[in-house]
Amino acid sequence: MSVDEAWEKIERWIAQQAPEEDPLPGPCSKLQLDQLYDRIGVQLPEDVEQSLLRHNGSGLTDIIPIGYRLHSVQDIESKHLGSLRYRLEVDQYRPGNHSRLIVPIAELNVSQLVVDTRTGRLGSWHPEEVGYEWSDDSIWCSLSNVLEFVGNVLASPPPWIARLPDGTVSEATNADIDFPGTLVWTDD
Repeated sequence: MSVDEAWEKIERWIAQQAPEEDPLPGPCSKLQLDQLYDRIGVQLPEDVEQSLLRHNGSGLTDIIPIGYRLHSVQDIESKHLGSLRYRLEVDQYRPGNHSRLIVPIAELNVSQLVVDTRTGRLGSWHPEEVGYEWSDDSIWCSLSNVLEFVGNVLASPPPWIARLPDGTVSEATNADIDFPGTLVWTDD
C-alpha cells in the first residue's frame, strides 16, 4: 500500500468518525523540504517525504498508536537540531555515533519517534535515556508500514484495535470523555 492510500484510509475514518477533529495540515512544499535538508544536512527517506507532501505533520491529531503526533517540516528541524546537541553531548564517546542521521518525525510527550535516514527504520528516543531503542518488528521498518497498519486498523469494523507486535494494545476511539468526536488512542 502506498503512503497516499494509507492516508486516504486515515482521512476517511477521521471524516466519518471524528467530525470534531481539527483538520489535518495541508502538504508542505518541495521548497520547504529542500530548505529542511539544507538546514539539517541529511535527507529523509522517501516515504517520510511523501507523507509530508500530503500532510505537513498531523497537527494535534494523534495518528500513530499509542498516540504519536507527526511532526511538520518546521518541527522536524527544531526537534532534530535541538535534540542533536543533547544527543551528541551524551553520546559523544560512543563509537560510531551517527546521531545526525537519526531524525525525529513524531512525538508522544517528550519521547520522539525517530527515523534512521540510512535505512528508513523507525525507533524511539527519550531525552532521559541514553541511546535509541529499535524494534525488530516489521511494522517499524518504515513510516509507510506504520501508516499502512494504522489505515488498515481504521478501515476495519469497530472496535478499532491496534495490536502492536510488542504486545501493546491500543484502541482508536471517537468517544473519549475528554475529546469526543476526535481520534484518540487508548491503552485500556
